[in-house]
Amino acid sequence: MKKFFALIMFALMLTATARAAEFEMVEYSAQVKLQWLSAAGIPQAQKFLKLLDRPVFFSENNLEDFERIQKVNSLYQELNYSAAMEYVREKNYRNVLDLACSLSPRAMILGDEGRKVVVGELATICLIGDWFIEDLGKKSKQNVKYEVIPAADLRAMIMSTNKLKGEVCIIEQGLMIYLDAETCGKMFDNIREVLATHGGCMITSDFNQKKYFTDVAAAIYGEQNAPELYAETKDMYEKVLDDKIADDYLQDEQAAMEFLKAHGLKAEKVPLFSATPKLFINAKLTPAQIINVNELAAKNYLWVITAL
Repeated sequence: MKKFFALIMFALMLTATARAAEFEMVEYSAQVKLQWLSAAGIPQAQKFLKLLDRPVFFSENNLEDFERIQKVNSLYQELNYSAAMEYVREKNYRNVLDLACSLSPRAMILGDEGRKVVVGELATICLIGDWFIEDLGKKSKQNVKYEVIPAADLRAMIMSTNKLKGEVCIIEQGLMIYLDAETCGKMFDNIREVLATHGGCMITSDFNQKKYFTDVAAAIYGEQNAPELYAETKDMYEKVLDDKIADDYLQDEQAAMEFLKAHGLKAEKVPLFSATPKLFINAKLTPAQIINVNELAAKNYLWVITAL
């Protein structure tokens, strides 16, 4: 704990504006993702959440529909978390840029497999992420680096990826809906530069995210309840951020393809998993729900983006 508080004191030296924004990201993005992944049953996420040593962000005390919201979000996060790792493994990428992934158990796992991983995040999260590597890492101590990479900062992204030798797989999940159109466009310009220089791809499930999340909810609670669960989840996040989620931006597939082309990129939609996934959350689902989840996992919700 002394090390944790030392990091926090160092972070307090940031400007007031930056400090507020970055601690919000720790509270919101990093901790909440860990909470959902931990609730799914992922051991590494449980270790991270324990090491962070804070009360969980959401509970039955502040969310009326907590049990259903937690299960849907846990499934959604585990699908994204595991699908990205499986894609990296299947294509045997040795270099990964995990962009805006918050505190990343996934990076530790891939790093322990001997892959080089750069986690691009805000400064405060990078400080805590470095601490996690020191306490929990094995091979990842040598292979995983947290680096400050704002989405619109081309220089930071290029400098970080230039440290990786060979093709790069960029993972981005859960960031786009929090970006305005200008920042989103700059991020994809930057991604195009990285892919044009290094080769490789970007994978994301953020396009068609609203339909994708609603389908996740339908898999365990039925189509009639899915829109309500999406709305409740959106409302939950917006109250934390005190901002609106842009869930109507680039949600049309054709519009998304045209957007990517305008930024020198192209995309192919592929299944989340090439084979039936073994998910930790299955232990908390009924046989019928597992069948629905397996059918969802075979749908083309993963976007593989490459440079033109």
